[in-house]
Amino acid sequence: MEKDFLPQGDHVRQLLVNATITTTNINALLRDKGVFLGHIEKNNSIPLLMKTLISPSDFRDLHEAQKKKEDTIKFRTATIKCTNEVDLSKVFSNSVDLGSKIKEAHKYEPNFKLLGTPTFYLEDDTAVFDYKIERDNYLENWTSNKTEHAGKVFVKKSKEGTLELSVEQNSTSKETILINELIVGEVKKLLKSESFIKPDEDFIRIKFRDFTNAQRIQFFYSFTKDFCIYLKFLSITDIDLYLDEEQESHKDIKALVDEIDSLRINGRGLQNNPLLKNNLYHDKLIVASISLKFSFDIRGVKGAANLIVAFPDYISKRSNEAELQISLNFTIEKEHKRTTTETQLRKEIYAFVEKHKISNYTLFKSS
Repeated sequence: MEKDFLPQGDHVRQLLVNATITTTNINALLRDKGVFLGHIEKNNSIPLLMKTLISPSDFRDLHEAQKKKEDTIKFRTATIKCTNEVDLSKVFSNSVDLGSKIKEAHKYEPNFKLLGTPTFYLEDDTAVFDYKIERDNYLENWTSNKTEHAGKVFVKKSKEGTLELSVEQNSTSKETILINELIVGEVKKLLKSESFIKPDEDFIRIKFRDFTNAQRIQFFYSFTKDFCIYLKFLSITDIDLYLDEEQESHKDIKALVDEIDSLRINGRGLQNNPLLKNNLYHDKLIVASISLKFSFDIRGVKGAANLIVAFPDYISKRSNEAELQISLNFTIEKEHKRTTTETQLRKEIYAFVEKHKISNYTLFKSS
C-alpha cells in the first residue's frame, strides 16, 4: 500500500465500508480526534469521516487493522515416523526449485509469482522453508491491485523420534495452500530418498473423522484448561455447531434441536452453556470450530489472545476428511506494543498449543 496521496471523500468510504474495518476501529479513530457519537454504526460515523482528511498515522492504523484481519496466520501440523536417526542438515542441504514446481502444477500461467528463490534453512534445530508470493488481485479497490502473501513450512525432530511438520499459511490465499502441499511433497521425497521413512509411509494429520461427536467436543473443550504458563483462560466466544442426523436427540433437548440444522453461537462464557456442558447431549452435537479467549502475560507484556481450533473443510464442504487448523492472534496492550510483535508472541506460545493438541488428540481420538 504505497500511495502518494491521502484518501478523502469516496476513497475514505471504500476503505471504511470494508468488512475488515469494524465499528470499534472507527470509534477508536473518532475518539482520538475528540469526537464522541451516541450511535457508532457505520451509517453515522463514515459520513463524518468522508468530509475530512485522514492523517498518515490514522490511515496506517486503519490499513494495518484491515491487513491484520485478512492475513490471519493459520497452522496445520502432521507427524511421521522415521526408520532411523535423521540429520536435518543433510536431508535439507539440497535446494528446492519451487518455481519449477509451481509451473508444473499449472496448465496455464498462474495469477501470482514467487518472490525470490527461497530454500530450506536451519533455525534452532528446525528446517524452515519461508516464502512470499505476489498475487494479482483485480477485485481490490484503489488501495492496491497486487497483494503479497507469505507461507512457511517447518520440519523438526521430536524427542520420541518422529518428525513433526508444521505448515503456516495465509488465510486469504488459496495459492499458499497449493504451495505448501508442493513443499510437503518435496519433504516426503527427500526423506524417502535418504531411506528415513518407508516408501508407503505418509504424514499423520488430525482429521475430523478421527473422533466421535462426543470425543471431538472433549478434544475442543480440553483447550479451556490452563495448558500454558503464560495464558489464562477467560471464555469460549464462538462455536460452530451442527446436529448429527443419524443420532437420536436426548429427550431433554429433543423439542429444542430437532428442527435445527446448524447453529453458530456467539457470546461470553459459552463453556457453561448447558447444551454443551452436559455430555448426555454430545452424541447428537457436531462441533466443527471453537474460539477461545485468553489473557496473557509474558514477562510483563500483557494483552488478550484469541485461539481458534477448527476443521474449516467440514464447515465449508461437510468433509469428514477435513484437517485440523489452528490460529492464534494477539491484542497487545498499548503500552507494550513497541516491545514485542505478534510474530514473537506466536512463536513463544504456539509450542504450548502444539504440545497440548498432540497429547489430547492421543487421549480422545477413536481407537
